[in-house]
Amino acid sequence: MIRIATLGLGAALLHGQAAPGFRNDIQPVLTKLGCNSGPCHGSQYGKGGFRLSLLGFDAEADYDAIVKDLKGRRVDLESPADSLILRKPATALPHGGGRRFAPGSTTYNLLLSWIAAGVAPPTAADPVLAAIEVSPGSRTLAPGERVQARVTARYSDKSKRDVTALAKLEALNDSVAEVSADGTVVAKTGGRTAILARYMGRSAVQNLLVPYGQPAASRGFESKGYIDEIVSAKWRQLGIQPAGSSSDTQFLRRVSLDLTGILPREEEIRAFAADRSQDKRARAIDRLLDSPAYADFWTLRWGDLLRVTRNGMGEKAMWNFHRWLNRSMRENRPVDEMVREILLARGQPNSQPVAAFYRMTRSPEEAAEAVSIAFMGLRIGCAKCHQHPFEKWSQADYYGLAAFFARIDSKPDSDYGGSTLRLKPTGFVRHPKTQQAVRPSIPDGDSFPYEGDPRRELASWLASKTNPWLARNFVNRYWGYMMGRGLVEPLDDIRDTNPPSIPELLQALETDFRDHGFDQKRILRAIANSAVYQRDSTPPAGSPGGAMFHTYYPPKRLSAEQLLDAVTVATNAPDKYPALPAGIRPIQLPDPEVSSEFLDTFGRPRRLVPCECSRSNDPNVTQALHLMNSDFIQGKIAAPSGRVANLHSLLPPDQAVSNLYYAALSRPPRDEEAGTALAMIREKPEGEARRKALEDLLWSLLNSREFLFNH
Repeated sequence: MIRIATLGLGAALLHGQAAPGFRNDIQPVLTKLGCNSGPCHGSQYGKGGFRLSLLGFDAEADYDAIVKDLKGRRVDLESPADSLILRKPATALPHGGGRRFAPGSTTYNLLLSWIAAGVAPPTAADPVLAAIEVSPGSRTLAPGERVQARVTARYSDKSKRDVTALAKLEALNDSVAEVSADGTVVAKTGGRTAILARYMGRSAVQNLLVPYGQPAASRGFESKGYIDEIVSAKWRQLGIQPAGSSSDTQFLRRVSLDLTGILPREEEIRAFAADRSQDKRARAIDRLLDSPAYADFWTLRWGDLLRVTRNGMGEKAMWNFHRWLNRSMRENRPVDEMVREILLARGQPNSQPVAAFYRMTRSPEEAAEAVSIAFMGLRIGCAKCHQHPFEKWSQADYYGLAAFFARIDSKPDSDYGGSTLRLKPTGFVRHPKTQQAVRPSIPDGDSFPYEGDPRRELASWLASKTNPWLARNFVNRYWGYMMGRGLVEPLDDIRDTNPPSIPELLQALETDFRDHGFDQKRILRAIANSAVYQRDSTPPAGSPGGAMFHTYYPPKRLSAEQLLDAVTVATNAPDKYPALPAGIRPIQLPDPEVSSEFLDTFGRPRRLVPCECSRSNDPNVTQALHLMNSDFIQGKIAAPSGRVANLHSLLPPDQAVSNLYYAALSRPPRDEEAGTALAMIREKPEGEARRKALEDLLWSLLNSREFLFNH
């Protein structure tokens, strides 16, 4: 037997072991080499008949694959140096993955010594990796400055180990900073990034900030509350300046679309612009929050989140759930109360509308994924098959969450024409690897016995004021809806390894929301009243791209429902939807099964998956052609009782032009715009030709970027 000390590895002995251990010494090496990565042996079916668990999450299975599969041919205890696990990666034999290490290297000698010492298996006595941390945890660096990142592993026996050399390190934004394999971080240019460290299924980040210039106070910016104070402090730290304040007409259009989904009327705009009181913006926000359109628009947003659709729920159940949401928005019910009621739903959707939520989930696993995404902003789905590659979530976390829903059952109900949600007296979820029943457990927390309705424990934890997930999830979504970009992006991917752009602000919003009873209107009011929200949409000189630090309001394309409603307002040609009363607006539609080619073309979600990604606001050629050439748009513009027809017969050209600008862009025409439009109209003979000229003007406004975007 080869003695480890003769291989120069005496200093590498860990946790008092006489030889390297598989779990804490061999597996980290295989992971660093990429042997158990997705493109290699960690893929679903492995490579070349050799399969390892993805990123080494299953030590026992990996040990068996290396030592016992192929009748033990991968290791040779009689002649360790002839082991396939050594010869192939060293390319002494053909290897599809190429050379991973050289004979005599530290990695080669470690594997050799493990084989020579008898291929010690993982045992229950092995210290278990509890967490990793990167130091320093956060730094502000000047361009060109360097810092050494150190990755430390902490184990269940309280021991620690420097694993920098074995951890995988990458910069999440390598244009701001880059990191070498040995942990040397070099700042490059202004911005924010994080260094992601991964080691044996655990992850941690080091947050880095690189100023764009010298710290300086924000010019022409007056804070109105804690949001402004936190964000302006970040601007000072980064050496960047904000845009100026939005104009009155720009602000009113923006906040009307963000809070109610509809454009303001001309008389509202004129009155608002003429008002000289200091609090007129705050009063406008309060008026919008108290309007029926607010309830309708946020019912639409919640309908997307909870997948309210007859295609799965059934028509009656869908309508009942839709009305429940609308009533909750009108009453401004606390979000934690709404979530608790949904989680604990039982009975018939006819009398218990929220029971329809579970009609969109066909298994405990689907229920767990829907709840984690909608109410926690947590994408735990990939832990169904293996350790989450970018987070701490394991299969045990996934199936522990699913276990809360193991006793939910649907009983067919012939009287109602659907099913009744009930609780079975028994039922459990099995772990796919051990086939043992999994106790209901909150992610990274306590577990509970199968007693009564396990969902009660989950609801109590999720809605408690000590739990950060619910508040953090919703304030991040609200910030993203209002500001065009979440503090965490994507909105429903909150995790330690996806840090927020301004962590202090996310924490402050979360605390405000939780400490004031999960009041949705309160947090929306705070955002809308902030000077940050009320910035102009033109980026100031030197401003970072992407509006990451909110120095300006980023123009965002109107959603499908907002856009159709805006087209309807601008043309004064409302639509009639099948089986619905006249006068229903797009933001009031209960689900995506209401037929509308326009809404489908412009990205209306089908509400089949619980993800923000199901709604698409990305422009495409089909949409452009639809706006320019479709019979639908042309018909609205030329409607016999539409806006142009009425303007042509009732108003002189200058007033007609002004009316079209207010209707489409929520502002009066500028002098040059009015002059060009009037010249085009007046050169036409009175009658049909002038009407066509007004139609052409409206068409051009509907196809302008200013109309299509909220700014």
